[in-house]
Amino acid sequence: MGLRERKKLATRQALQSAAVHLVLERGLDSVTVDDIAAAANVSTRTFFNYFASKDDALIGDGPLLYSDDARQMFADGGPTGDLLEDLKVLLLSPVTDNDDPEPLFDRVHMLKRIVQKEPQLGPRVMASFAAAETALAGAVAARLGDDPENDIRPQIVAAIGTTAMRYSMRRVKCRGGADTAADAADLRHEFDQVFDVLKATFTATSREL
Repeated sequence: MGLRERKKLATRQALQSAAVHLVLERGLDSVTVDDIAAAANVSTRTFFNYFASKDDALIGDGPLLYSDDARQMFADGGPTGDLLEDLKVLLLSPVTDNDDPEPLFDRVHMLKRIVQKEPQLGPRVMASFAAAETALAGAVAARLGDDPENDIRPQIVAAIGTTAMRYSMRRVKCRGGADTAADAADLRHEFDQVFDVLKATFTATSREL
């Protein structure tokens, strides 16, 4: 990522992390947007450049959010030219492109605790995955030259990618803190397994046909 993208991503992650920490500490109803902005050392105006509400900051865009640069590389056919491999690279890019993924894994770990503590947020979490899947379908459609709303291919590929992400994140413990490197390694391992199975399955099926 470029420096500007890194700064934007760092600010977004700082706001999300602040929201999660504060809600775990005080409870959802006792945290305001001003509290979150102050904890992240930004202005309330800056907060609203990234999120529409405290719930949006709390849930974010699903556990992992790739950058505009990573999305564009994927849409342009990179980095390898193989669709499944590049899909894996795109979905893992928040970890592999991040110099310090510790805040990201800490937030995922705490978000699991948030949903347990504030179960009314469960539907919002599911909605964030749905929105992420729609956005991913747009990237796939741009790469394949399809219509993201009316063509089946980008929707199916996006559904596979989102399912792979959810499955892998569920299997990773997300210990956070000093174990961030282990979390990142676990996630990459899970992704490698998932996409190896997908490739082997589709290749074998194609040969049978």
